[in-house]
Amino acid sequence: MDSRTKNNLHVVETDWDEIEKKIRKHRLKRLRRIAMIVGVCVAAFIGYYVFMQHKSYDEYTVTEEITRSDSSAADYLAYAGGYLKYSNDGASYVSMDNTVIWNQSYEMENPMVCVCESYAVVADRAGETIYVMDEDGLQGEIAVNMPISKIETASQGTVAVLMEESGTGYLSLFDKNGNQLAEGAIHAENSGIPMDIALSSNGKNLAVSIVDISSGSAGSTVQFYNFDTTGQNQIDNMVGTFTYADTVMPELVYADDDTLLAFADNGVYTFTGSSSPKESAMLAVEDEIMSIFYDDSYFGLVYSDTSKDAGRIIKIYDTDCKEQVTIETEFSYDSIGFLDNHEICLLNSGQCSIYTLGGLQKFTCEFEEEIIEVFHESGFRNYVILKRDVTERVRLRLFGSTETGAEAETGTEAETGTGTEAETETETETNTETESGTETETEIQTETEDET
Repeated sequence: MDSRTKNNLHVVETDWDEIEKKIRKHRLKRLRRIAMIVGVCVAAFIGYYVFMQHKSYDEYTVTEEITRSDSSAADYLAYAGGYLKYSNDGASYVSMDNTVIWNQSYEMENPMVCVCESYAVVADRAGETIYVMDEDGLQGEIAVNMPISKIETASQGTVAVLMEESGTGYLSLFDKNGNQLAEGAIHAENSGIPMDIALSSNGKNLAVSIVDISSGSAGSTVQFYNFDTTGQNQIDNMVGTFTYADTVMPELVYADDDTLLAFADNGVYTFTGSSSPKESAMLAVEDEIMSIFYDDSYFGLVYSDTSKDAGRIIKIYDTDCKEQVTIETEFSYDSIGFLDNHEICLLNSGQCSIYTLGGLQKFTCEFEEEIIEVFHESGFRNYVILKRDVTERVRLRLFGSTETGAEAETGTEAETGTGTEAETETETETNTETESGTETETEIQTETEDET
């Protein structure tokens, strides 16, 4: 009996190579399914993004309306996620939902404001007092003894001041508490008349534009000062001087800590480097420049379009003076500038026109009420419109009048195509992957048992 039992036994040999081959095959099949799902999602997102970037709007839905009572003489400036409201008798930091975060009172005839990241400084042109604020309110007051003509601030509250008295320009650098860090004089008979100053956001680099007419024609000089280690080893911290004949440079701005833009009557000059500045790209301009505007990445020049009565040609460049887009318009604007998403906003008291960097007129609208300022909020279609007595948070209508207020209030869900639909898609994808994984494991287990 034992012998017969032993004779009936046989050895089962498992082909592990074949099993591993089938496992790899099913894993590859699963990866292909996942890749296909991801590819469809990416393609859908790209399609949606392209659609949003190439769509024009002329209607909007008001998602929130807030009544204000502002002075008719107030001005507004984007600041720290909200805006800075300032007038002759004070300045306020206001959130986009009209919450007053702080209020600073003063008495000024001609207030001027400079903002750098979380710091804002206010001074009276030809006055002698400077107020330094951040998001928490007043950080310091700086008193000077000569009339102020220009102010600049850095991201840590450093303040550069250009003062003028009896034909002589004076430069001073202060910390936010009013402690003087550096000072110097620019004598008209020796150097010329200072026209503008620019301070880098780190507070280490200062540039001054000086015009000299002593030779009978206007010429300009740009002087660079460095208040870091390099500048301490130089006379008066000066690390560079560049002179240009028959040129006037009325405006300077630091695009970043190492790049200065100098706007001149014959074009735009750029300089790079902080410890040892050098000339970089130059944009030569033959036509008269009507307006200039800029942010930290681009600048725009506006020319008259002689082929049209009220025509304007707007050219946008990056900080290397490479042209990005040309926009032709007959929009009669009172102000023009970049929004915080680099869109170009043209504004007058009753109309608004917004262009993308691709040259598309994204939004245009006429208003019955007077509009003062427009700000961008997070998302493709969210903006804040300041009217004379009302703040409106709005959302551009994707499909004209078919979009309801409830749809507008969904915010980011409607903006990015997420929400319920996206959750359903995600759940479907997850279930598909889970089912695929379960199916694969079941098939592998069955095949292994068959082999055995």
